Amino acid sequence: MPAENGRTDESRKAVLSACRLILRPLSRFLVRNGVGFREFSELLKEAIVDVVSNDYGIRGRPTNISRAAVLTGLTRKEVSRVRHSLNARSEEDDVPLGRPAQVLDAWYRSAGYQSPDGRPIDLPYDGEQYSFHELVREAGGDIPPRAMLKELLQAGSVVKLPDEKYRVVSKTFIPDPAEPEAIQGAGQAISDLLRTINNNLFVEPSSGAILERRVIGEGVSLQDARKFRRFATSEAEKLLDLLNDWITTQETFRQYDDPEIR
Repeated sequence: MPAENGRTDESRKAVLSACRLILRPLSRFLVRNGVGFREFSELLKEAIVDVVSNDYGIRGRPTNISRAAVLTGLTRKEVSRVRHSLNARSEEDDVPLGRPAQVLDAWYRSAGYQSPDGRPIDLPYDGEQYSFHELVREAGGDIPPRAMLKELLQAGSVVKLPDEKYRVVSKTFIPDPAEPEAIQGAGQAISDLLRTINNNLFVEPSSGAILERRVIGEGVSLQDARKFRRFATSEAEKLLDLLNDWITTQETFRQYDDPEIR
């Protein structure tokens, strides 16, 4: 792909070096999940054609095939084939994320699902006004309640009590690492991080940088590193709860401000 904006050979070398760092853990991720080079190369073609087609057009128009071929290094025929593949793909190929987390959040926050001291109540599966079945109907979209319950039990977010009720024990939904939703979530997290880094490196300063920070320590013992990991995890959970509370507050204000809801 040709250099852009007079980018120097040194910067291109730095980009390639950074790609090597990115691709090593990515390759490990692919191989562990049975994805080989042929499949990955096709994904890479789709990604680069999609980016060039949508981001490098002239005067707001999609990039034509000839320009896309020049920028990607692919033939015009290959660009056309990949574009056709992208356009033909069904939206059903994308796995929806976040439904279990939404159910957990509603259990902690929605009216009727808390005790007088603000704790989430234990719920029967169905048969009462405030039940797990009703909770999923309100917050889980079109996911069947039984399927949702199975996922939350397997993730350890919910436990079954001797009286056949269910108790939520965690605000966090972390599925089995082998589950498709966990893999999809990992991909989304990596994508968000790379978008942030790309924004901070190459977007105009007037657009504003996105917060992205790291801490680096030298000579830290293995024991101290383990202590730091526990400390960082605890503090990060507190921050995420604080951010989630802020977002929930804004969503509540927006709901009350919507004239269609009044």
